[in-house]
Amino acid sequence: MSAKRIKKNTSKNNSAKTAVPAPNSFERFVRGALVHGTGILTMLVSISFFTATYDSAQVKLTLLHAGGLILLALWASLCLVRKKLPFTRQNVMFLLPVFAYLAWNTLSFLLLPYKMEAAEEFFRFWLYGGLTLLAATEFTLEDVRIITKYIIAAAWVSFAYGALQVLDGFFQGIDPMPWRGFFSKRVFSTHANPNFYADFVIFSSCLAGAGYFVSRKKPLLVLLGIGAVTLFFTESKGAWVAYAAAAACAAALYTNCLAQAAKKHLKKINLAAAALLLAAVVLAGGFALKRFQSVSFRTHTWLSSFEMVQDAPVLGTGPGSFKIIYSAYRRPQIFYIENAPNTETRHAENEFLEQWAAGGTVGLAIFLWLLVFLLTLSVKNLKHTGADNTLRERNIYLLGITAAFTGMMIHAGVDISIHFASSGLFWALFMGLIIALCTPREALIPVSWGKISAWVWVLRAAVWGALAWLVCCLFCQFYEINAAVRITSIGQLLLEACAWTVFSACVLGASYVYVRAAKLCPSPVALAVLLLSLLPVYGVWGFFRANHYYSLGVSMVNAYNAEGALGYFTKAIRLNPFQTEYHQFRANTLAVTFNLTKTFSPARGDEKIMSDDFERARKDLDTVAARSPNHPLLYHNYGQLYFTMAMRRSQEASQAKSQAEYELFRDDAVKNMELAKQAFKRALLADPVNAQTYFYLTQIALLERDGKTALEWINRYRQGPQGVTEEEFLKINRTNPIFTPLEQQARALLSRR
Repeated sequence: MSAKRIKKNTSKNNSAKTAVPAPNSFERFVRGALVHGTGILTMLVSISFFTATYDSAQVKLTLLHAGGLILLALWASLCLVRKKLPFTRQNVMFLLPVFAYLAWNTLSFLLLPYKMEAAEEFFRFWLYGGLTLLAATEFTLEDVRIITKYIIAAAWVSFAYGALQVLDGFFQGIDPMPWRGFFSKRVFSTHANPNFYADFVIFSSCLAGAGYFVSRKKPLLVLLGIGAVTLFFTESKGAWVAYAAAAACAAALYTNCLAQAAKKHLKKINLAAAALLLAAVVLAGGFALKRFQSVSFRTHTWLSSFEMVQDAPVLGTGPGSFKIIYSAYRRPQIFYIENAPNTETRHAENEFLEQWAAGGTVGLAIFLWLLVFLLTLSVKNLKHTGADNTLRERNIYLLGITAAFTGMMIHAGVDISIHFASSGLFWALFMGLIIALCTPREALIPVSWGKISAWVWVLRAAVWGALAWLVCCLFCQFYEINAAVRITSIGQLLLEACAWTVFSACVLGASYVYVRAAKLCPSPVALAVLLLSLLPVYGVWGFFRANHYYSLGVSMVNAYNAEGALGYFTKAIRLNPFQTEYHQFRANTLAVTFNLTKTFSPARGDEKIMSDDFERARKDLDTVAARSPNHPLLYHNYGQLYFTMAMRRSQEASQAKSQAEYELFRDDAVKNMELAKQAFKRALLADPVNAQTYFYLTQIALLERDGKTALEWINRYRQGPQGVTEEEFLKINRTNPIFTPLEQQARALLSRR
């Protein structure tokens, strides 16, 4: 080849290299924001707690909703700037089970008749799905390393506070927090429930173990020890078994796939892993015999859930529908165990059974396919070993994540943790990370945008202006929320300081990411996505505020200020129209105030026309009936409302000024009393245990001068619901003192005849 030809080819190659644009600053910044943002989100969801709302775990949901939406908006804008879909020929086959799972559950939801009540959970379902796809297509080994560090940092905080709670069980007063002792001596750390904390210990310990094998840092062994001790004090029996199973899974995979030297002792290691699992099962069984109520609750829930499956075996009832449909199948023993007539069982206490109930047999098959695919994919990739340090590190992290995911799924067989933010986020993330570590990555060629459109500057200004308005609103509203918190202890003062610190860091940090991303973004469409994403982010913040107003309303009702509570319930409904429970509480409160003068009161829920409290309460209950017809207290509350109206009309009839007015009030009283009677009878179909329902039916019979029927209702209550044979439950009915004076009145009526 001539020197001239070589020079010509060299020139062409150089020009080809310079034609490929360097990665733009927007892409570098947003990728970094996605990785660190995901890590920060996992940490905050794990350690955040807030006591100024009715549900103290609502802050975890808010962080998940807002943080997840921000991450997905950034990811979407990144894909638009790249001008390339994240789903390629190389990864689409690995994502097929995820697509099938999302598609089937979406179809099932569209066929669900009660979409409003299930909408919030369905939104969370797609949020999880989006985060799984983000992790699967975007994250690399280096990103997994960073995210793992955040999870381990969260474990240090959570395990340390769990250890403090353990010590507080022996030396009371060490824990300064206002919720201390909420679960007696059971440890729940920074989570809302001992079972949720136990789930966190399981998967974070697996990642801490992986971190130790990568870095050999001995403090991680201390962390694992603290986690194991606090796990014992959660008294979560299913979690003990799941923890042992995760450890056994990790040991088996390590010796069978990664450690060549350990294969000499393969049989011994496998036997030790099996012995560990057996010991955990025996320990859990021993504790179960001491607290058999937990086993009984799950057994009755599973039996009822299986009956629910049998009525919709193919298509299921739709994601988010379990809490709506299940009440029609719930066994009466559950009411005795929970000792609360208004308790709603929202999940099946077994994820596989719930997947079957919600998604049908088809949905369960797709779910099992997804799990088997992920585990098979992981095992196959773990067998790819070599001297390469990067491959070894990849295998260790893949092993830790696989063990964590396995432990979570085993625990999910007897628990509901993955339906809550503190575990659900990790469940979605681990699925994506397993795929990410096993999927071949296609090199992306950065795109050159050339001249910036004038629309870019307009949309940048819009994003910055919307952000400024949003930040002002958030700080003002958070100040209003915290102003309602009464600080009476050092723990509450500490919480207040932490709340403001974390809130300010989250808002200002997310704002910086948006400002910087908007400044660097060259695409008007991507900027439009960032701008529009602020609306749902503010919307889910509204859910948090709604829960706060709901808690204020409940506290005012408990303080016998029903009039003042109504405005708060109405605010909660406007901020979160998907929560049927808010309508239920407002209806009950209206039945207490019971002002029958027609007025126009927006604070009471009036929108266009004047109403009285009876009409408002009935409208709220009708809303509950349309969205959640199997609510255990719905028809009991209908009965209370009609009974109150009947008594009011009866009183007005006794004070009537004319015969016509007397008959009008009397007829209305009779009509409402009959409606009350029918409502209470229907209430017994949903909850045949509620003593108050029998009490009202007995009262109605006595008002109608029917002593025989009154005694029949009393005897029916004392006999207990059909199918209940447990003496510990029936004894509650036979010894209930509220029926003694009613029985005396009924017998007195019969003796006069």
